[in-house]
Amino acid sequence: MKIVYHGSKNGELKEIEARISTHQKKCIYATQSKVFAMLFMGKGKGDLDTMIVTIDGELTLVERREGVLKSIYNTDGYIYELDGSTFSHYDYLGSKEVISFENSLVPLSKTHYKNILEALLLEEEKGNLKIYKYPTRPRNVPLDNSDLIDKYIDFELQGLTGAVKDLLEVYPEFTEIVKEKMNEKNQNKLKNS
Repeated sequence: MKIVYHGSKNGELKEIEARISTHQKKCIYATQSKVFAMLFMGKGKGDLDTMIVTIDGELTLVERREGVLKSIYNTDGYIYELDGSTFSHYDYLGSKEVISFENSLVPLSKTHYKNILEALLLEEEKGNLKIYKYPTRPRNVPLDNSDLIDKYIDFELQGLTGAVKDLLEVYPEFTEIVKEKMNEKNQNKLKNS
């Protein structure tokens, strides 16, 4: 890979530093898709706010709760270009994600976007992105966002401490089902050990 892109809210980065990911690996995330990187320029609660997925080959952004797109993206952001020679794709990553295990990388260049949301809507007009604004969504995404329950329980059980707490802060209505599922998974873990 020659060039990869890293989206950020911070325009003052002299180096892009590795961080512990949801996969429990210290790495730097990037992508070969500038539009995909744009989705990471805003500051939000990640999967709890939006779903970023490829559906039938089309990059798709799903707003999980009303007003989230405005709160995350109605601001400025930055795309950093990085030398892609140390980046690779692994099976556990999303289809458009690549990572580097370098501790830090100096960006080659930086592009400022005055309004991320406007830039994303323009990319949708060009056919480079499909945006589902709440409450519309793809058929396989439940309106109540219950698809997050097992995902966040698994994050917690894999060592991402606080994942379930984060889920329940945004979706307190999942409290009882999360307790039941956590107990069930912990009991199964004990039986299998």
